[in-house]
Amino acid sequence: MAQLDYTTSSYKTPLHHRIMATMPVQACWVDSESGNTVCVEGLTENLGETSTLVNLDVLPPVGSEVTLRIFDEEKTIIEVSTNVIRVERDPSKPLAALSILENVKNWKQIALTAAQEWVTRHWQLNYEEEWVN
Repeated sequence: MAQLDYTTSSYKTPLHHRIMATMPVQACWVDSESGNTVCVEGLTENLGETSTLVNLDVLPPVGSEVTLRIFDEEKTIIEVSTNVIRVERDPSKPLAALSILENVKNWKQIALTAAQEWVTRHWQLNYEEEWVN
């Protein structure tokens, strides 16, 4: 029977970190059956270095290419092409996992920075509200 090594050196840290931020998005893709462009609005659940998880009322098919726009204060901060790698069809919270196809460097610089700023801004607001008595 194989011996398992439980030293700290045997544990690997995650390859990519995720930022838990709820930012408005628009996802657009071409429906394969009708040929029509479908555009839906939603919110990010989290953003990673090469992917994001978004909450959308209508989910794109797995494998489809989706143009994703992320907004801040109703202004587009980044638009990227993505690929749907997984969907979760929970009626209370439908989610699509999207892998960034291009402009990964811009994604890391712009989207992750905006997400971190969102977290900082909302953490400060929530923290200050707790102490207002």
